Amino acid sequence: MIKEITIPVLKRKKYGLIALGAATLMAGLSYYLTIVNVAFHSFSILVQMDGPSFVAVSLGLSLIISALFGIYLGLFIFRHDLIKEKKNVLPRTEPSNGSGTGAKPALSGIGGTIAGVVAAACPSCGAPILAFFGAPLALMALPFQGLEIKVLSILLLMLSVYLLAESIEKKLKC
Repeated sequence: MIKEITIPVLKRKKYGLIALGAATLMAGLSYYLTIVNVAFHSFSILVQMDGPSFVAVSLGLSLIISALFGIYLGLFIFRHDLIKEKKNVLPRTEPSNGSGTGAKPALSGIGGTIAGVVAAACPSCGAPILAFFGAPLALMALPFQGLEIKVLSILLLMLSVYLLAESIEKKLKC
């Protein structure tokens, strides 16, 4: 079901460009947060500090998060445009019960994005963001140094893409 909705939506120029732009910005933000706390802002020093395998896995997960965020945003804006278009064509006759707001996809998408940014690349990289929550070095306590949060972020973003695709399918059938 996800492919049947996602691919045609993202093939439309507007939503494809939104997805590509959002994914690129998210990847840039992730890379910046990875390098900002490393001495001399050097990628080679990051590899020396964390090891090549950790850096490769972390950057791979970051790219997946960025791609999913782009897909999520493209679908989210398509759904918003679809709802706006339907409101202009057919006035509502039944009272709204709030089910059309899409709170579940929005919350899981926001949660996945925040988790992806917090677990940027290394335990010390997420420290400035986690300090807002009162746990500046919390990523160091995790067994995989924050990779768990990236996997959680991927799962949340996959859930949000699924829920958005499901919501779009329901809107298109109406």
